Order: sequence, then structure tokens, then C-alpha cells
Amino acid sequence: MNSSTAELTAVLVKVNQESFNQAISLVSRAVAKHGIQPVLSNIFLKADQENQTIILAATDLDLSLAVEIPAQVLTPGEITLPAQKTQELVSKLPRLELTLQCTDREVITFACGRSKFEIKGLSADQFPREFLNIKPNNEKSFELPIKSLQEATHLVNFASDKKEANSILNGICLEIGPKGLEIAATDGSRLAYYKIENAAFTEEKKVVIPFRSINEFSRMISGLDEEFVKCYLPSSSQIVFKTASRTLSSSLIDGNYPKYQQLIPLNFSHTAIVERVGLLSALERVSVLANEKSKVVKLLFEESGVLNISAQTPDLGEAEDHLDMISYEGQDFSIAFNVIYMAECLRNLDAPQVEIKMSEPLKPIVVSLPKDNQDTEKGEANNKNDFEYLYLLMPVQLKNN
Repeated sequence: MNSSTAELTAVLVKVNQESFNQAISLVSRAVAKHGIQPVLSNIFLKADQENQTIILAATDLDLSLAVEIPAQVLTPGEITLPAQKTQELVSKLPRLELTLQCTDREVITFACGRSKFEIKGLSADQFPREFLNIKPNNEKSFELPIKSLQEATHLVNFASDKKEANSILNGICLEIGPKGLEIAATDGSRLAYYKIENAAFTEEKKVVIPFRSINEFSRMISGLDEEFVKCYLPSSSQIVFKTASRTLSSSLIDGNYPKYQQLIPLNFSHTAIVERVGLLSALERVSVLANEKSKVVKLLFEESGVLNISAQTPDLGEAEDHLDMISYEGQDFSIAFNVIYMAECLRNLDAPQVEIKMSEPLKPIVVSLPKDNQDTEKGEANNKNDFEYLYLLMPVQLKNN
């Protein structure tokens, strides 16, 4: 660690091994995998004597993560350490007090219980740390509810396009305004949409955040007790999320995100409410005999209240399963779609029932949560959801349709 006022051979830091290991695990996900600059393969470590904390950070220039943890800092300083080996070694240490000591050769000695090892680092002078210096009072900012954001990212992320990292469809669209907070993701064949009903913002902002960044943001806020996360837009190409002890900075995807609101149907002629786990289980069974390439399954909603689920592959065989629907409005209706897309939605939802709304066999279907979920054991209706969630799925055309 660099220090102009202290003996470099002195004990610098004492910290809880478990906290240190968790911090390294979080920030190392932003380390550059094939960085041109060697320092981008390292974790930045700063011992702050004034605040008695350690700041750990990593960046690949598109995504940056930082975590601040309490520590006993006897001597201040900073250095960068090779991320992979440091994480691997620290994770194997006993859960005791961890002591960090620095030498004049930019070598850090880790001592924990009866374990001891040395890691050679690099100077922190070249580490890009601009995202650590963003001042909240100098940037326009807004607060977002952590609990709702975590739920929203969980229910939306999977619908984005994972194939093209630079595509606008790889991103998750985050939009705020007087109508609230809206988060959406689409890969062209499906759309996942989440809206917080009880949120309102005076300013209107719309940004597209890369899938990877949103995924890491969800990890970052997991388990936090805080109610809100602060969000900053230092420029048109960058977004920063900050809690009391954690920071994530990400580049934004430039481009015009599809006007997804226009894709959502307003009128439906068929509505079914089904048990989520039962439907998922039936789809997984039937999908075993679905075509390996198309993964198409067929659903037949019958006026009698029975849902018929089937799939076939000429050279392999066919499968059929039946599920009693909780309710169904409409005449017999048949539709087909990629079973993987439907199963992903059902797997990510955490609700006893789902509502499926349809209009025509080749028009999008919408999967959502019923406005009131009836508790059959208590005979009471739960309160209306304070958010809106829907999953739009494009059907496929069968040869005999």
C-alpha cells in the first residue's frame, strides 16, 4: 500500500475475514477478464484511517463495483491485488480476525489464525476510480425502493437478449416519471414488464442498462436492510447506484428502446386462472417430447375448465397432460408457443396462481398475477398487489393452424 507518512512494514489493517471475503466476492465480478491494462485484473484496496474502513473496488471500465466495510486501520494506504488469487486464498481462510501487512515491495501479507500468505500487488496509481468520487450533491439524483427493484429485476432480467452484448435488446429499460417506475426487457419474442404503482417522480428519465450490470446490481442489493438506493446520472452514458456501503457504476446502452407499451394488448376474449406450480410441472413433463429445435408445446383451453397440454415429435413420440383450471372465461381456445419461454416466466414468479389472457391464436398472450389471490385455506382474499407485472409471449404457428 502507498503511504507517505507511515512505516510500510507496520501492521496496516485488522478486519473480519467473513466481511472481507464477502466484499471481495462482490467486487471481483467487475474485474476485467481480458483487460489490456494489468491493473484492471486487480482489486483496488484502500485502507481509510479517518473513517476506519476498507474500500474494495474493481472495474472493467464498463462496469464498476465498490464495497466499504468496517476495519481497524492502523496505517492508511492503497494498493491493487490480483483478483482471482486473492479471492481464492481469502475464501479458504478461517473465520477469524484477518491482519493485512504491507512491505516496501508492494507485497501484502495476510495472516489469519495460523494461516499466512503473501501476495504481490501493483501500484494503485493507474487504477481508474472516478466512479468512487462522484459527489451526490453535485449530480441530479433520485431514490428507488430496494425491495421493489430487487423483485423487478428478478422478474424482468431473464427476458432480455443475452446473445448480443451491444444490442439495445440486451439492456433492461428503466423509466421513471409521474406515472411511476417502469422496468422492461424484451428479446423480440417476449416482453417482461414491471411497474411500481405507488411511486411517482417529478422528472422523466429513461435509460437502458446492460443485462450484466442489472444482474450485478441485483446481487449488490441482496440482503441489505436499507429501504432506498440512490441513483445518479453523471452523464448521458453512465448510471451510478449507491447505498450506504456499496456502489455500482455502469455504462448505458445508446439507442432507441422499442416502444414496448404499444405491444401490450388491451382487450382479450379468453381468460384463464391456473395453479402456477401445476402448470409448470405439466409443461416440464410434456416438453420432454417436444421438438428439440422449436421446443413447441400446444395448449388447449376447454370450456369445461380443463387445460390440455401436448407436444409431439414425429420421430420420437408424443405427450399429453391435463390440468384443472381454477377458472376460465371463453370458448375452446388453442395456442402454441416455445415451452422454454413460458417455463422461465413461471419459474421466476413466486405466486400460487397466474392469469393467462388471450385473444387470437397468433396474437400475443399475457401472463400476469390475478388482482386478488384467493386463499382457499382461510377463505380470505389477499390485498391487491402494489405493483403491476405482466409477461407477453408471442405464439408460434403450427402447420395445421
